[in-house]
Amino acid sequence: MIPIKRLKELSQAELDGLFNRFGEDFSSIMLRDVVPIVTAVQDKGDRAVKEYTMKFDGVQLDSVMATEEEIENAYRNTSEKVLDAFKMARDNVGDFHTHQKRDSIIYTRDDGTTLGMMYQPIEKVGIYVPGGKASYPSSVVMGVVPAQIAGASEITVITPPDENGGVPHIIGAVCHVLGVKNILKSGGAQGIAAAGFGTETVPAADIIVGPGNIYVTAAKTYLFSLGVIQIDSMAGPSEVLVIADESANPEWVTTDLLSQAEHEERAIAVLITTSPELAEKVQQGITRDIESGSGRHQIKKTSIENSGLILLADSLEECIEFSNRYGPEHMELIVHNPLEHLTSIKNVGSLFLGGHAPVAVGDYYSGTNHVLPTGGAARYSSGLGVETFLRRTSFQFLTEGALKKSKEYITTMAEVEGFDDKHGGSVRIRFDPGK
Repeated sequence: MIPIKRLKELSQAELDGLFNRFGEDFSSIMLRDVVPIVTAVQDKGDRAVKEYTMKFDGVQLDSVMATEEEIENAYRNTSEKVLDAFKMARDNVGDFHTHQKRDSIIYTRDDGTTLGMMYQPIEKVGIYVPGGKASYPSSVVMGVVPAQIAGASEITVITPPDENGGVPHIIGAVCHVLGVKNILKSGGAQGIAAAGFGTETVPAADIIVGPGNIYVTAAKTYLFSLGVIQIDSMAGPSEVLVIADESANPEWVTTDLLSQAEHEERAIAVLITTSPELAEKVQQGITRDIESGSGRHQIKKTSIENSGLILLADSLEECIEFSNRYGPEHMELIVHNPLEHLTSIKNVGSLFLGGHAPVAVGDYYSGTNHVLPTGGAARYSSGLGVETFLRRTSFQFLTEGALKKSKEYITTMAEVEGFDDKHGGSVRIRFDPGK
C-alpha cells in the first residue's frame, strides 16, 4: 500500500532521500562493462556491434543499419490509424518547437565595437530511442523534430532491433513519416559507441540525446568525458509529482500516479495534497488497482512499493515550496485556478496545469517535449528542445579607434594576470611597433 505521511513529520533522512534521489551510481559498470564495450566498438566497428547485440539481445544482425526496404516495409505494415496519430503528434511538436528558433544578434557600441552571436545547427545528430520491454516511437518524434527544426543535416535514430534483427516496425514507420533514413539497429553501450565514433556503416554523431537504461547513460557520459560527443543529460527513472487540493478528482489523480508507475519498476510517483480525504481515496484507489492485477501489474506494484508516496501539507504554498526543492521531471498542478500559481513554480521539467492536462498529453501529443531532466536535475537543466541542437558562436569586430580606447584597460588586466608580455603586447604592437 502506498504510504500517507505528513510533510512536516518527515525525518531529515527521509527528506534527503526525496531531494537527493538521482539515478544510480554507475561507476562500477563504467569500468567493468561500458569502457570495454566502447573500446571494442571503436577498434572493431560493425563487427563488435554485431557481437554485443548477439551477446546482450540474442539477436543476429545481418546489417547494423536498417535498409531502405526495411523502413519502407515497416511503414507499409503500419495501420493508417496509427500513422495518422503520429502525424498529428509530429505537427503539434513541430508547431511548438518552431517557436524556440533563435535569431542571431549583432549590435555596435558607440565606441565602434561590433558584437554578436550566431546560432548554427549541430549538423550530425544521434537520437536514442529505448527498446527492450517496449518500443517508444513517441521518442522518435520528440528527438527528431526539434533537431530538424534546428537545421541538423544528418540524423541517426539508435534503437535495439526486434527479435529477428530488423528495425521494430513502429519505429521504422515513424522514421519514414519524419523522413529519417538512418536507423542504427543496436541499443545499449554498443549502439551509443557506434554512433559516437562512427563505423564502416554508421555515421558519426556530434551529439547523442534521448533516455535509456543505465548502460546507455553510462556510455553517453563516458563518450562525453572523452570529448567525442555532446549529450543532453544523464537520465534517471521517470517521475511525477502531483500537487492537488480538495477540488481534484481522486480517480483522475490515482490514474495519473499509476500511469507513471507503469513505466518501469524504478519509476517514482508522489502526491502532495492539502486534503486528507483526497489522500485516503487515492491510497484506496491505488490499492484496488494493484490488487486487481490489471495492466502492467507487477511493474506498477514494484514501483509503488519502492517509491510511491502521498504527503499531506498544511497549505498550497507548502506544496509548491516542496516541489521547488524536489525538482520533478513532471509536475501536475490540479487545484483551483492553477494559472494563478504559475509564477511561483520553479524547477520543473514539464508542468501540467489543471485537471484536464495529464502527463500523457505531453508524453504524446500536445507539442511539448517528453525528454526531460530527472532526479532533481530540473533545478539546473531543461528538457530537450531546438536549442539543444544549436551551437552559439560569439564574434567581435573592432575599429582602430575602438581598440585604442580599450588599450589601457586590456594591458592593465593582462599585467595583473601575468600575461603582459604577449596578451598585452598583442594590443600595444598595433599602436607602438617594437614595444
